[in-house]
Amino acid sequence: MKQLCLCHLSRNSTRPLWLAMFLAMASLDCAGAQSIGGVKPSSRITVRVYRYADVSNRTLVQAEQETSRIFRQAGVELAWLDCPTSHAEEEEYPACEPLLGAMAVDLRILPSSMAARIRSSAEELGVALASARAGTASAGWVFYEHVKHLAESHIASDDLILGLAIAHEIGHLLLGPHSHSPGGIMRANWDGKNLEEASRGKLLFTRRQARLIRADAQERLAISEAGVRR
Repeated sequence: MKQLCLCHLSRNSTRPLWLAMFLAMASLDCAGAQSIGGVKPSSRITVRVYRYADVSNRTLVQAEQETSRIFRQAGVELAWLDCPTSHAEEEEYPACEPLLGAMAVDLRILPSSMAARIRSSAEELGVALASARAGTASAGWVFYEHVKHLAESHIASDDLILGLAIAHEIGHLLLGPHSHSPGGIMRANWDGKNLEEASRGKLLFTRRQARLIRADAQERLAISEAGVRR
């Protein structure tokens, strides 16, 4: 497995996007109901969320909704599962106890104290462990302090940036190594123009990436069903 350092967001752009974001909010729900080329979501992947950082429920829910919308556009549904962050809480989350299967991935949202243990720069919003084999790529991390720091520049809201970062990390898990692209959500570097696209719901997977994501989800489903039959 290869550790990938993902998003390096430039804060050079000073163009405020709050107005565009406000006007775009009403259109996001409608955009989320459609998928690229009319493709309907064919698989559901569960994201087990470990919220170590102090992220409010509202921010997390809105971020998850944005991530779900992006993946729905690619033809894959996401289901979200809150999981414990300490041994004392484990009994309260029985759904998180089973071993990770092919149709699930783990996402950990880290505070600065935990993010510091992972080799990263202040510009990186997250990392992922990716593998070329479906069903084996299962772990992603997002650095929430980096998300908030970017949001403080008023380029975009923290829930939007968090949703984009989560989508990017899960994208690496499904697309495999070396999956950065010149455009779209899988760009290695985002600038003000990209975040303006995001505020309009236009920062998405490319058509090719969407096809690969659907193929990976189908392969994971086959692995999962084969395991059940054994």
